[in-house]
Amino acid sequence: MIRTLRTVAIGAAAAALVVGMTASPAAAKTRTFTDKRTDAVAALDITKVKVKNKKHAVVVRMTVPDFDKSKLGSVMLSIRTKSKGRPTFMVTKARIEGAGWMPPMFLDPTSEDIIVACKGDRVTFGAKSVTVRVPQRCLGANRKAVRVQPVLMGRDPELEMLEELPEPGPDAPLDAYPTFSARMSPWVGYR
Repeated sequence: MIRTLRTVAIGAAAAALVVGMTASPAAAKTRTFTDKRTDAVAALDITKVKVKNKKHAVVVRMTVPDFDKSKLGSVMLSIRTKSKGRPTFMVTKARIEGAGWMPPMFLDPTSEDIIVACKGDRVTFGAKSVTVRVPQRCLGANRKAVRVQPVLMGRDPELEMLEELPEPGPDAPLDAYPTFSARMSPWVGYR
């Protein structure tokens, strides 16, 4: 009887240890999210978002299977940290008609100057992806989980004057993950 109880107790302790050591999705340092297909024009339609919350940077890769950089007008990425006050930082890279792509702008709500320099932030374009990299030092030396909301906008100049966001669909001139609202991705743990 004692031997049976001891075996059960050891088994329960081992199971608790395995469950306790297994990282929950919120504690992961890399997470991948899928987005509904055909909720924007094919050239801007984000289908997958991969977020890496690494030691030195937050890297967000948006997969767009039919990506066409010539149709892209701007890239925006909002990042919310679990720091005190839950600040939301933003990186924007936009195309200026006649002048080409401007360097990324970094918006820091914790600074006296809203637009600040962030050495090392990058927006790069691949054949089927857009990648945004933001150093942790620009996020208040973040060492906590983050949430993101990437947005790809078309070159349509009328987008800047819209009072309401367009309905998602195959003709929508912009796409965002998870939606065109204040919602953001689930938390992605640090390292």
